[in-house]
Amino acid sequence: MSNRIVPHVLAQRPPLPRRHSKRFAGLADNVKPARAWLAALLADSAVPRQTAADAILLLSELATNAIRHTPSGHADGTFRVHLHHGPGRLRVEVHDDGTGHDPYRLRVVAGPDTENGRGLLLVQALADAWGRLPSGMGPGSYFELAWGPR
Repeated sequence: MSNRIVPHVLAQRPPLPRRHSKRFAGLADNVKPARAWLAALLADSAVPRQTAADAILLLSELATNAIRHTPSGHADGTFRVHLHHGPGRLRVEVHDDGTGHDPYRLRVVAGPDTENGRGLLLVQALADAWGRLPSGMGPGSYFELAWGPR
């Protein structure tokens, strides 16, 4: 089965009031500390548990893509995670070290026994909005999750 990944464009919405950022070395072993950092921030917030769990999962996918498909995964590479949150909405951005292979232009072919190829499908299924960061915000990707009445 072949699926075309079609990201959303970052919506022009008012900025979210609370912001947190952290830089990580571009090593696969640093996806776990990035998840732990986000989990700690969300544990002390009004974000519902399921939304926080989804955010942590989606961060794993975007951070892994940054390490695998951009110069962030090269020697001395880094990725940066930015959390923006406010009432009823959060946005997580993963900024990478430049352009590499654009994972959003890939055709995803994931067979039942394939180990890779489902990450962006998860992002597409769970996020309210997601995609590449627009020019001017730096290379990277983001997702948004919302909760409560819409």
